[in-house]
Amino acid sequence: MKNKQRYRNYSHMPAQQTGVVLIVGLVMVLLITIVGLSAIRGTGLQENMAGNMRDRNVAFQAAESALREGESIVSAANKSLPTFDCTPGQGLCQDLSVIPRNSVLYMADAAWIVSAKESTLDIDEVASKPSYLLEELQVDIGASAAAEGSAIDVGGLMTTGDAIPYRVTAKAVGLSQDTEVTLQSAYKRRFK
Repeated sequence: MKNKQRYRNYSHMPAQQTGVVLIVGLVMVLLITIVGLSAIRGTGLQENMAGNMRDRNVAFQAAESALREGESIVSAANKSLPTFDCTPGQGLCQDLSVIPRNSVLYMADAAWIVSAKESTLDIDEVASKPSYLLEELQVDIGASAAAEGSAIDVGGLMTTGDAIPYRVTAKAVGLSQDTEVTLQSAYKRRFK
């Protein structure tokens, strides 16, 4: 009889429910949706950052290639030097920083296109070919070294030769025209 009594008590449960479980369930679904959407947005942002970094890296490598091409013109292996007369499209100029407003740092894009030389290298995945500008700097190495306290004498200059400084500036773009990298290097050519 006790078992029947127990079943009877369960059968008389109240029929009125307040719906708290439904509200808690909806709040949990809302929270899970917010977390999922923020994860999707974060993943998209990371993908964009990785793409931009790749684009910058491609532009950097293209500029580095153009920089090395410019340096090869004045390397010691190249016995004959071209004339640094700023002929349009040749990329060879005398020191442009003598007049600061003519410096490559302040050069407008149109002036760069006219003065710089387009690289001969065939580089894949870039929006346009990189270019470089090579400047023969007007610096007296002997006088500047003597001013710094170096021991320079006639015998020393005869054994080491004179050093002519050059500045190479290279510009390149990546996969899109929006990513631009500019690199500069200083180069000394020694004659013996």
